[in-house]
Amino acid sequence: MNAKLLCLSLMVFIFLFGCSQGKETIGDENSNPEEDLNATSQKPPSLTVTIQEEEIAAVLGAYTWSYYDQEAGGMVAIEAESLPPSELAGSRKAPAVNSAASIKLKFEEEPISCKVNIWDAADKLKGSFKEVQLSGERGRTVYEVVATWERGTGHYVFPLTVE
Repeated sequence: MNAKLLCLSLMVFIFLFGCSQGKETIGDENSNPEEDLNATSQKPPSLTVTIQEEEIAAVLGAYTWSYYDQEAGGMVAIEAESLPPSELAGSRKAPAVNSAASIKLKFEEEPISCKVNIWDAADKLKGSFKEVQLSGERGRTVYEVVATWERGTGHYVFPLTVE
């Protein structure tokens, strides 16, 4: 009886000791620790919209983003919701443009992909495009830019008055 108890105790001790010595790494085996350490920005890059010579800042709405948190010592993921595009644009100044105006989108960091949605006043999607479309629009128009990076996706909103 004592031999069985001794053997069982020894097995439990070995099991507990073996489990406590392992080191667990969370993340991709191919990830570069230096890149993770530099990924400390807690939000997607900012977007500046250039209309002819005038620059306006787009409003960051909903986003999903991951970053390295130095205090926690690991990657953190954020998922932020926002108001609908027309409410985000709110009473923001909507620069007047004609349908031939040159509109450029300049991100703080270039995204992997990007699309531009046009919304009506009732927050119904009118269309999705690869760039800002002015033709066919009249009056105050709300544009939403959806940009994707390796670390997440950001939704940006800006209004224009198309003449």
